[in-house]
Amino acid sequence: MLHRLKLKVVYGDALNKDKQAKRLKMRVILIAGFAVFVPFAVITYFLIFGEDRIMKLLIIGLLSAFSCVPVVLYAYAKGHGKALKILWQERPKELKWLGIKIGFFYGFALYWMILGIVEFLFGYQAFRAALISFVASAAARDGFEIGYLRARDTGKNIKMAIFPDNRALSEMFPVAPLKILLLVGTALLGGAITGTVLGPLLSNHIHQAVAIGLVVGGVATLSYAWAMEEPLSRKALIRYFIWPGFTMGITYFLILAYLLRIVFDIRLPPATDFGLLMAASAAWLTLESLFVAYLQWKKTAPAASVSKKGIRQAAL
Repeated sequence: MLHRLKLKVVYGDALNKDKQAKRLKMRVILIAGFAVFVPFAVITYFLIFGEDRIMKLLIIGLLSAFSCVPVVLYAYAKGHGKALKILWQERPKELKWLGIKIGFFYGFALYWMILGIVEFLFGYQAFRAALISFVASAAARDGFEIGYLRARDTGKNIKMAIFPDNRALSEMFPVAPLKILLLVGTALLGGAITGTVLGPLLSNHIHQAVAIGLVVGGVATLSYAWAMEEPLSRKALIRYFIWPGFTMGITYFLILAYLLRIVFDIRLPPATDFGLLMAASAAWLTLESLFVAYLQWKKTAPAASVSKKGIRQAAL
């Protein structure tokens, strides 16, 4: 999910200003969504009808992830503006990593999030093939945006393995490792305590999701604002809280909750269950928020200015 935060928060301005590219992206998203609907309608309702529910969901999830591989490659080529065959000859390693990470693994994670929305928030107990359309559309969106950025990247010869910029979380830690660990640890502990208190009070899944979004989104927004070099305006804070704070907080909760409660069928007391989920979601999004703040600073700061004098002083 980190690549999504990078695409939206750090690199989103370029595409937002290109109206023609935005229209093309919407066409690619719609094509991807419609393309997977019919085959998955067949798979869901006929080919694996006899499997038990969890096995059925796992099989469909894997098939969904595999289907996102060609989708993301197609979208990348459209965003880049070159034929996929030519791009494969120019950068085969990059496209392989793109298919594996953004196609398969990202598609697999999104699948559980979509199931969490359907089952936890809206109470549908049956799988619908249309859900895979949303997964494929999201993969296509990200593939297109990555291709668009790569086509305009001056470092065209970089052998990309981490998207969209080949920048890994490990790059951030040497700047201020103790403060990063302290912030993430505080988010983890605070989320655990808050979730433990709220768990017995919130039995409704929608209420749980909203609580996670508010708490985790708030913590992530404060961490992001603190780590930025310049103070953020109220509008910027609200925008970050809405997305990715509130939205991604709920997303992480749905993925983790569905895996914990449905797939692995781990039954915990309400306080322990919700405390664990809130702690994991808070730490996850806080770490990513610190990293996108770091990347925004690195866009303008010279490499020589990186020091270990502190996370705040180093503009992380």
